[in-house]
Amino acid sequence: MYNPLYFAAKSLDGYGASTVCPHWYIRTGIEQGDTSLTTELDLALMLEENPDVQDVDFATVWGEGHTTAERTGSAATNFIS
Repeated sequence: MYNPLYFAAKSLDGYGASTVCPHWYIRTGIEQGDTSLTTELDLALMLEENPDVQDVDFATVWGEGHTTAERTGSAATNFIS
């Protein structure tokens, strides 16, 4: 349940087992310490190939880490809006 690729990638067994969200907002910090930068990039590219996904808003944020990657506002406020 932790890996969204399992449900959204056609090549994996979980594809079609759930409804994939049609709208995605992904921010990732350039100063990753928790995971590879390619983790979020792989997710964004795979989502763009999924026919159920309407849009993927992906951006990197200079000088921020994994969970604080917001250009304006706070992560909590931006998530809620």
